Amino acid sequence: MSTDELSCVHEPDLPVALLRVAGALTYATVPDLRRAAQKAITDQPDLLLIDVAGVCALDDITLTAFPMLARQGAEAGTEVMLIGPSPVLSEQLERLGVARQVPVFGTAAQAVAERARRPGPLRMEATLPPDPDSTAAARDLVDRACAQWRVPHLADTAALIVTEFVANALQYAGTPMRVSVALRRRHLHIAVRDGSLRPVRRSGGDDDEPGRGLLIVEGVSAAWGSMQTVGGKVVWAALRLPPGR
Repeated sequence: MSTDELSCVHEPDLPVALLRVAGALTYATVPDLRRAAQKAITDQPDLLLIDVAGVCALDDITLTAFPMLARQGAEAGTEVMLIGPSPVLSEQLERLGVARQVPVFGTAAQAVAERARRPGPLRMEATLPPDPDSTAAARDLVDRACAQWRVPHLADTAALIVTEFVANALQYAGTPMRVSVALRRRHLHIAVRDGSLRPVRRSGGDDDEPGRGLLIVEGVSAAWGSMQTVGGKVVWAALRLPPGR
């Protein structure tokens, strides 16, 4: 493999996904890493392990891609860990401070064991048809989750968000959709995945001007975004939990 090639092989699984990366991490190949990791995150695994055993970083600064991916994963509800770095790469990760921002383990078993010591996320999800009644079903799912997880103060905002996401899926995708809500350590995550590759549209509903709906989502959420997946896309948002919850 030449110095301008990077292999990224995604092994999807839930709740733990694996991304095997091999080759030279350079300014030219960092975008390949970002794209592969972002696609892996769209499946919303609880944990994404990035196997860097075959990675060599020709310039330390390229390693800052990993903390960025960890932040994106956290926003989407996925924890990111690195596994299997060589002694040289381990030293680079330490020197640049990456190891203080992204957990690094020698093996996948060690990473999974560490993750298992912490409470796992709570999750509810449902697969809904491309039918107008699915909007009410999605809101009911969110309401039940917020009540069960004792965050009723987030229910109205979460319902607003899922209503807009489902409305977009109904109007612009017209496919079955998977609606999920998960409670993490710091955020409540809402996501809707559909089977259309069309980018998310900023529709505002029957009475609103175009764009208003998702602008409201942007205003009430800590973060939100949309990413393409294999055979579709996922739109997600995160609501920040109160401190000390």
